[in-house]
Amino acid sequence: MSIETFPEVVENGTYRIGRSVISINHENEDNPFVPGPQFYISAGNSLERISWAVSQSLPVLLVGETGVGKTLSIRHLAHMTRNGFRRVNLNGMTTVDEFVGKLMINEKGTYWINGILIEAMEAGDWLLIDEINACLPEIAFCLHSLLDDDRMIVLSEYDGRIVRPHPDFRLFASMNPNENRRYGGTKPLNEALLDRFPLTLKMDYLPFDAEVEVTMHQSGNEDRALVERMVRVAQDVREAMENEKIFSTFSTRRLIDWARMAAQFDPMEAAASTIFSKVNPFDAKVIEDILDNHF
Repeated sequence: MSIETFPEVVENGTYRIGRSVISINHENEDNPFVPGPQFYISAGNSLERISWAVSQSLPVLLVGETGVGKTLSIRHLAHMTRNGFRRVNLNGMTTVDEFVGKLMINEKGTYWINGILIEAMEAGDWLLIDEINACLPEIAFCLHSLLDDDRMIVLSEYDGRIVRPHPDFRLFASMNPNENRRYGGTKPLNEALLDRFPLTLKMDYLPFDAEVEVTMHQSGNEDRALVERMVRVAQDVREAMENEKIFSTFSTRRLIDWARMAAQFDPMEAAASTIFSKVNPFDAKVIEDILDNHF
């Protein structure tokens, strides 16, 4: 099945992809949080739909395996439209104090320090909440009021001040699937929080040709024939995972690491340090058999 690719067009102060148009934030040129360029291939309609949500000021939830480009897609879009990009990882231990803010004390008395959420809201930056399905219940409840129609945060622990987001602020969240318990610490996302994301996108790995291009560019390995064989290995491993023959995934990130080392070492030798060392012995044996079919 072919994957449609939408060209990205920048003209007349706007960024356009498919049917979606976003104004470029030219007043944000000095913002240190505007990300720099990074190699990105827009395959499928994910970026078009994310762009539409941005144009409508809607929060977006991205769901997909590790290394499918969830973070990269938001970072790339922020770069193209000159918006600040911040990211926070909710590892299950992140507290409301770290996320929203907290009271501190010094010789002059108490004072308030904003957390990353309030900082991004007031600055008008984009915030990506990574691993949202590992967050503590207190953080989920805090997000409810921000994602509701009134879109605000009440600093009840400080002075009761109501914080409303800057017009340029956008909220994104990402999570790995919680099926089969491959990702420790994750759990099904609370339904009340899930329903507050009008747009939820399930992201998959890149199609073959696009993944070859990304792997070559990011790894620096210019041997196309070799990289094509590596991508076929990755696809076969993913198929084995889907069929529950193994429980380890094979991300594009892992593929890039393997290709980078294989530019200098034998592919099987490179796999020992970049693939087999990251999985359990049973999965390693299955993956080794898959490699033997291609090398």
